[in-house]
Amino acid sequence: MTTGSSYGSRPDYLPAFMNDPRDEDGRQVVRLDLAENRALAARTLSRFPAASGDVIDFGAVPFDERRWWDDEEDWSRTAAALLAPYVRRGGRVAVIWGNHLMPAVTLPAEVAARRARDILDAGPHFWIHPWGGSTLVECLMDGQVTVATIPSGRGRDV
Repeated sequence: MTTGSSYGSRPDYLPAFMNDPRDEDGRQVVRLDLAENRALAARTLSRFPAASGDVIDFGAVPFDERRWWDDEEDWSRTAAALLAPYVRRGGRVAVIWGNHLMPAVTLPAEVAARRARDILDAGPHFWIHPWGGSTLVECLMDGQVTVATIPSGRGRDV
């Protein structure tokens, strides 16, 4: 469970554009507070079983698609291709970080696709959820990207 004292305490770990109010993309980023993060996790990540650490145990639940990226350029293409079928035109996505010191954020899907390298560079692993949808994309730093339909019901605590 994420404690209130640590969640979001290091927004400076976010990609630089997310902290730049002069950047056109940065102005479109909304940081989630602790209550919003918990509500998001309850609807998404917490419904999956956890493997070691806080990654999803896809050996215990089915997934829709899995890909591997080779380098940052390949990651940018992969992110755009994976998000396209799940995001409504003009829709937003949430990014949930594996490091709870960084606040979860929402931003337009087109900004997430365009800034995919910046998001990847912030590391560690993270999840992308098309806002209002039923899909979660897990992005691991070893190059594995898995798309899954969020199970109904309650899973684990995050």
